[in-house]
Formats: sequence, structure tokens, C-alpha cells
Amino acid sequence: MIRIILCVLCVTIFHIAAAQITMAEKVEWKTIGKLKPLGSTKATLEYHASGRDTTYLLFMKDFTKRGEKAETQFFSIKFKGIDNTFETLYSLLKSFFLDENRRNSYTQSFRLGNQMVYLQHYVLVTGRGVKLSTNDGYITLSEGDIDKLFGKK
Repeated sequence: MIRIILCVLCVTIFHIAAAQITMAEKVEWKTIGKLKPLGSTKATLEYHASGRDTTYLLFMKDFTKRGEKAETQFFSIKFKGIDNTFETLYSLLKSFFLDENRRNSYTQSFRLGNQMVYLQHYVLVTGRGVKLSTNDGYITLSEGDIDKLFGKK
């Protein structure tokens, strides 16, 4: 009797453990824009269209200082193309270069996909830029970077 209970228990545990992993189908991502200064990828923007739905993936190098010997970290934001999100994000980033928004106090915060995003002015060596921050990290982008990333240049 104990053997039967033990066998049933083992089979049940094995079944539960095996059900923890589900294989996902391979998705073909298409690159919209890629920033690769000096050989190292700074950011990529890709999309995947499935029927009438489009998913975007913004993959970025984290500029957070973590020590001299720290490995390079990356973070990403995945979002859907609902309500023209792609163009709205582009417009929000570009808005930092408009004359009326050149004040340092101009900021934007919003939810993109499942991430809260905070945008603010950032001074770059080459001029003005935008700092895009999430809880996972931050990246700085110039106006040219934004155009190239969004395939506008």
C-alpha cells in the first residue's frame, strides 16, 4: 500500500515539475534601427507583426555606473503598437529638442508596456540629449540617435 502511494506521489511530482516549462514558438524580430557606436551595441529597436498586432522591443545598454570591473548590463522595454504607441514614443523623445521645451525643467513620465519611463534633459559631449530611465537602468540619446533608432534617418 505504501509503495502504491509512493509511486502515485512520485508520478504526480514529476508531472507537476515537467509542466513548469512551456516552450514558446520562435519569433522573427525585424530591426527598425540600431545604434552601434565604436562596435558596441548601444540600443536596438525591433518589431514583430502577428496578424493585426505589432509588438516592439526596445533593447538598451544600461549606462548606470557599477564599478570599474562590472560587466556591461542591458535592459529592455517591450510594448504593443496599440493607439500609435510607436509614433507617440518617437514624438515624446523628439519633443525635448523643440525650442519651447529646451528648459531643463521639462520632463515626461509615462507607462510604456509594463515599465514606467522617465524622460529628462541630459547634456552630452556632442550637445543636448535625452535621458531615458526605468527601474532597470538608463540610457542617453542624442536627437540623431533617436532618428536612427526609429528608422527616420
